[in-house]
Amino acid sequence: MKILKKLHFRFSLYLMKELFTILLLSMGILTFILIISKLGKMAELVINKGVDLKDIVTLLGCMTSPSLILTLPMAFLLSVIVVLGRLSTENEILILKASGVNLRKLFIPVTTLGVVVTMCGLLNSNLLLPRSAELLRTTLINVLKKGISVDDKEGIFNDTINGVVIYIDKVNAQKRTLSGIVVSDDREKDIKYTISAQEGFINIDPNTLDLHFELKNGNLHRWEKTADTYQSVNFADYTFSMNLASMIPANVGGQRNRPDELPWRDVPFVLSHIDADKKYEFLVDFYKGKIAIPCSTLAFILLTVPLGVRRRIEGKFSGILYSLIIFLFYYVLMAFTENAGKAINLPPIVTSFLPNIVIVAMGCYFVRNLNQEDHATISQKLTYYWTHCLEKTQ
Repeated sequence: MKILKKLHFRFSLYLMKELFTILLLSMGILTFILIISKLGKMAELVINKGVDLKDIVTLLGCMTSPSLILTLPMAFLLSVIVVLGRLSTENEILILKASGVNLRKLFIPVTTLGVVVTMCGLLNSNLLLPRSAELLRTTLINVLKKGISVDDKEGIFNDTINGVVIYIDKVNAQKRTLSGIVVSDDREKDIKYTISAQEGFINIDPNTLDLHFELKNGNLHRWEKTADTYQSVNFADYTFSMNLASMIPANVGGQRNRPDELPWRDVPFVLSHIDADKKYEFLVDFYKGKIAIPCSTLAFILLTVPLGVRRRIEGKFSGILYSLIIFLFYYVLMAFTENAGKAINLPPIVTSFLPNIVIVAMGCYFVRNLNQEDHATISQKLTYYWTHCLEKTQ
């Protein structure tokens, strides 16, 4: 009996090592896939503005935290199905059953890893994500400030700000004054402004992030494209203003436009300032990002072990395919349950956990026959059920 317990312990350690290795690998790949769509816009913000390596690393680190909400449970799902599927394919699961080992003991290392991943997910969504969102916004604003700095941009066209091109002939670095200024403002769809001035200076409010371009002795040209009318005005003093915070690209994640990026303490304030018909969706999204999705790892435990154990020789990438199908099904469940919960007026926190409840129920069904030998593969079963449903409909 002692020898059997020792073998169980060593096998659990071996399984934990395999699961942890695949977990880290899949988490890195999935996180890179999620943030790669944002790298192009980030490169536009940082490469063209001479930003140092520290800001680039900070931006990449801040963009990783929102991606981990999805990649942690998905990486766990992928690692368990792939590792157990490999053990099943190489007949190691069959040897365990022939040795009289109850396959439910597989839940010990899988559940241990699942609890660790869940705790990491909750830590990320509740502590790291709000801080990374704020740090990302601050870093992007600093990047924009560096981008519009004119100290080293004498005699070139500065198009850092979307729709605005600034040309400065001479820069007096000691007095912080500019001369020979031309500004082209094409931010409005139907109106184009062209401003020229003999001298001026730039002032940025660090609190409101308002940029004020103080111009002196120049003229302003206004062209209304639709009406095809043109106006010209001479001025002695003119202030050209814009807000830098509003120019942070939303798809880079600089603005707090997601409920799960808010800390818990800010929720009452936000609820008091949004429309009543939007409160339900806000709370569902908040609870999903903060609790439900990180806890989905625990729900996947009951589903992944039976699927991994029962998978036979179906190709090396079948585990990845099954993982993607399950996670896609989970995403469809989230969309469906959100609409259903709102229709029947369920509490938002209950609605956010409905997909997890469905996954747990499916897992309980598969766990019942975990130790029974089944010679049909999962794909064969799916083909059979699909053919059976088609015959019934006909």
